[in-house]
Amino acid sequence: MARREQVRARDSDRVEVCALLDAASADGQLSDAEHTARTRSAMRAKYTADLDALIADLQVPGELADAAILNRDRPARPWWVPAALLTAAAVLGAVVGLGLPDESASAGEAATEAAAEEAAADLATGGGLALFVDSYRREFGDTIIDTATIFSDRILVQRLDRGEEKVYEFDGSEFTTETSSLSSYSEGRPIDLADIDLPVVAAVLAGAPATVKLAGGRVGHIGIGYELIAPEAAAPVIEIYVGDGGDHTGTVQLSLDGTPREVNPAD
Repeated sequence: MARREQVRARDSDRVEVCALLDAASADGQLSDAEHTARTRSAMRAKYTADLDALIADLQVPGELADAAILNRDRPARPWWVPAALLTAAAVLGAVVGLGLPDESASAGEAATEAAAEEAAADLATGGGLALFVDSYRREFGDTIIDTATIFSDRILVQRLDRGEEKVYEFDGSEFTTETSSLSSYSEGRPIDLADIDLPVVAAVLAGAPATVKLAGGRVGHIGIGYELIAPEAAAPVIEIYVGDGGDHTGTVQLSLDGTPREVNPAD
C-alpha cells in the first residue's frame, strides 16, 4: 500500500481544503494573508499530505467535518462537489485576474458571493464546468471528447464514436442526442476533460471580466477544442468569451491546466 505522503491529491480534495480555509478565515483562525497564502498552496498541492499540513492546526466547523479529505478511509464518493466550494478559487481569480492590477478586497468578496450564487444555475462557471465533467464521466464512462461549447444554460459536446461524430446537449441534469454537428479542428485528436485543472480554470473564469478589462461583463460562452490549423503536436485550448451585452467583447485563451496563452482585452 502506498504511504500516506505519496497519495496524489484530487481536484475535489483541493477544493474541500479551500472551503475549510475559508471557514477558518471567517471565524478568525487565519489572517487575510495566511488565508491567501494557504489557498494558493492548496490549489497547487500535489499530494494529500501537502493538504493535510495546511489544515492540521485548524478547528473544523461541524458542517464541514464530513469532508472527504478529513475522512479518506471512507468509501469513494462522487467526484462532483458542491459548486459553492469553488468560491475560494473564484476569489483568487476575481482579485488577481491574470496578472493585472489587484481589485479591492470588497470587489473580490462581491465577486465571490456572485460566483457562489451563479454556479448552481450557470454552466459557464467553474461550478458548472465541474458538474459537466463529472456528469459526462457518469454518462459515457470516460472523459474523452472531440469538442465542446459551453453556454450558461446548456453545453453542446461532440464525441467520436467509431469515427462517427455524435453531438449531445447537457442541460445541467441530463444528456440528449442532437442531430447537428459542431465545428471541430481536432482531426481525430481526442481531448480528455480529466486534464482540466478545475480549481485553476474556475479562478480564471471568475476573473475573466477583469482580465479583459470589462468589469461589468460576464462569460458568454466557453469553447474547448483545437485551434484552426493547429500543428499536429498542438494541445487543445479553452477559449473564454466575455461580453457586456453590447458591442464590447474580450477573450482569454488557456491551456487545459489553466496556463494563460493569450488575452484579447475588450475594445
